[in-house]
Amino acid sequence: MAKIRALGTTINFNTKAVGALTSIGELAVTSDEIDKTTLDSADGYREFLQGFKDSGELPLTGYYDKIDPGQSEIIAQFADGEAKACEITFPSSGGGATFNAFVKGYSIGSADVDGVVGFGATLRITGAVTPTA
Repeated sequence: MAKIRALGTTINFNTKAVGALTSIGELAVTSDEIDKTTLDSADGYREFLQGFKDSGELPLTGYYDKIDPGQSEIIAQFADGEAKACEITFPSSGGGATFNAFVKGYSIGSADVDGVVGFGATLRITGAVTPTA
């Protein structure tokens, strides 16, 4: 089974690379379910249909860099509230994913002795996630 190395994985938010990241969370697409069970369902088993799909949220964590254009864009776009184009690229496979998302929240800090100031953001994905080859 092929394995994709995480080193070098990037995410662009509104065409700007977000730097100094230590983690890009997983893309977890789910759907609602619609119960269509009737009193005469076969063998007494419940029956379901797929409902609305939800592409979820994407957490980002790393180290705060006030001059990083991607981090600055995330902070600025929180105020804007508009969904922007995003792209994740896995360098060892050449694949990744594209989607639209808005900035649901971000954090800067904490500052600890012998620590590095952290950065975090949550992107709320709207619409479909499209895997890329």
